[in-house]
Amino acid sequence: MMSPMPIKLEKGAVLLLVLWLIVAMSLLGLSFSRSIRVEVTAARNVVDQKVGYYLARAGIEYAVFRILQTQSAFSLTRQRQEQGLDQEVPDVLAGETSIQLPNGSADVEVIEETGKINLNAPLGETYSNMIYNLLIMVGMDPVEADSITDSIIDWRDEDDFTSPNGAESDYYQGLEKPYLAKNGFFDVSDELLLVQGITPEIYYGRKGTTEDGQRIEYFGLQKYFTTFIRTNTINVNSAPLPVLASLPYLDADMATQIYNLREEMYIQDPSELLARIPGLPTDVAAVLARTTPNNVYTLISTGRPDGSNVVTRIRCVVQLGIGPKGYTTLYWNESNTEI
Repeated sequence: MMSPMPIKLEKGAVLLLVLWLIVAMSLLGLSFSRSIRVEVTAARNVVDQKVGYYLARAGIEYAVFRILQTQSAFSLTRQRQEQGLDQEVPDVLAGETSIQLPNGSADVEVIEETGKINLNAPLGETYSNMIYNLLIMVGMDPVEADSITDSIIDWRDEDDFTSPNGAESDYYQGLEKPYLAKNGFFDVSDELLLVQGITPEIYYGRKGTTEDGQRIEYFGLQKYFTTFIRTNTINVNSAPLPVLASLPYLDADMATQIYNLREEMYIQDPSELLARIPGLPTDVAAVLARTTPNNVYTLISTGRPDGSNVVTRIRCVVQLGIGPKGYTTLYWNESNTEI
């Protein structure tokens, strides 16, 4: 009698193998698709960075053109005033402006350097008080402001004696990447990032909201200090409110009155302030002596390509009236790209 044939169980193994191969190929395809998508996104970001860069460059050129234009109008107006003709002084381009360009836009902030505090002004009580007052005005607590003020003075002075709350080379030599205190003039205001206590957030600023929900910017020392002017006076028509409030003889209330007054009129002579603001100290004219437009500007241009989250920012300082193009670049920083 013949025994029955054994059942071949191997038939289901082929189907199982095929299913596993399909799963493996699907996973490989998904991985490949994701890799391609990442590479395409990266390539698009590179393109958008280039587009944003040239949008920002276009913003710089546009701003310089507008400044030259308005300064020419300012000079012509002053000439007519000297001839006894009634003429309203035009505002020299300052503040923020936005221009639409092919493939995107550029937002440009124009800041007059004579409205800032000269980091290389003579050391002394006035210098230290102005720095301390400014730090308080931009949102620092007194202890931190006192430490940073002393540290800036130690960075500037020529000795190695540490101020009560400051820092000299012995402190900086103990850092992970050691360096020496400058013991001399600042070359650019970015050097403040090397000074004890000054972080990128403090130097570049950060956005925030007040208790009642209003948008506000904290810190942002780059907007208030300069190394590109030789005068120690402040241009009353372009100084930010924190700079005005940092000046000797002024408090926050009087600084605010001056700030509001210049929104109504162009202040041609600081003596005009004495007649319009009761109780203003007469000595204030000595620190607000420079009221004519200067030839040195900080330009912060932000390029924004259409349909992209990439933001390219250029920060530069230009001096007008020099060079074949009518201006020369004193400082250039294009390292700030956001995605």
